[in-house]
Amino acid sequence: MSKRISVRDVAAAAGVAVGSVSRVLNDSGYASQSLRRRVLEAAERLGYEPDFTARHLRTGRSKTIGYLLPNIANPFLAAHLSEVERLTQAAGYSLLVGSSEHPSRDRELVAFFENRRLEGIIASPSYEYPDPRVCPFTQCKLPVVIVDRAMGHDFDTVQIDHADGMRRATDYLLTLGHRRIALFVSSASLRPGREKLIGYQAALHAAGIPYDDALVYMPNSWIESSRQRMAQLLALPSPPTAIIALGTRMLSGAIHVAHEAGMAIPRDLSVIGIGTMETLDLMRPPVTALRYSFERSAQITVQLMMERISGAGPLEPRKVTIPWDLVIGASCTSRAA
Repeated sequence: MSKRISVRDVAAAAGVAVGSVSRVLNDSGYASQSLRRRVLEAAERLGYEPDFTARHLRTGRSKTIGYLLPNIANPFLAAHLSEVERLTQAAGYSLLVGSSEHPSRDRELVAFFENRRLEGIIASPSYEYPDPRVCPFTQCKLPVVIVDRAMGHDFDTVQIDHADGMRRATDYLLTLGHRRIALFVSSASLRPGREKLIGYQAALHAAGIPYDDALVYMPNSWIESSRQRMAQLLALPSPPTAIIALGTRMLSGAIHVAHEAGMAIPRDLSVIGIGTMETLDLMRPPVTALRYSFERSAQITVQLMMERISGAGPLEPRKVTIPWDLVIGASCTSRAA
């Protein structure tokens, strides 16, 4: 087994004292730019890896934040996670990620993060805990920032304005003359799905159009294909002329079925995709998209966490809401056309 590179090895390679290396690597005390450069170059050359356990025993801080999320394969969460990691690293912290799709796993991860002496938890759980007495985050002694979940008022929360975004998307299709608009989004068991449905229904109600549950598809899993449901909708006496769908297998499945039925976009079916532009840019024609700034969401999430860790934040929990943008592409057209 290869020998672990120590602080003494780095000091010898850089030609400086061990104390100087410790100041640079722990970012504690003064170190000139030339000294810092020599130490960091020597550490990189030797492949030095810090001993986090030793650092925690020495400083009382792990400089690590936990991130709990349902499924890292979800493109929305993956984009947010990537930006959170970039920002925490820039702040001198590491990020420890755990995935969970069940309350028992949430409890395990929270206990694991606490036992590892992490300094805070960012969480976007797959369950919202209507009873705070069984909520693992309520019992947690670490600072917690909740991302886009309805978890009460005991936590700092960064949420997306799904209802307003969905209302704007639906209004846009209504102004184009569409009256049969299908909605394919995630389950109403979590805030994002519930709020999207609320916005969709509000737009229809304001336009005097009855809500038709047959046009709405809200499966429990975001990876579930929509092919069967789309085929059923196209077989209706009055099929949809437009669709708003998550830019995952929901959207791709619906479009494949439409193409197989000989339909063209936007001539026969107007389409609005929901998601990051990375998942929608490959579509042709360029899709009209409902998107939010996950960079802004991540920035605020990390800011709130850092303020909690440092004790600079207010006592009262804070709630920050991020708006959606409707980016007009070439996938929608007037129903009259």
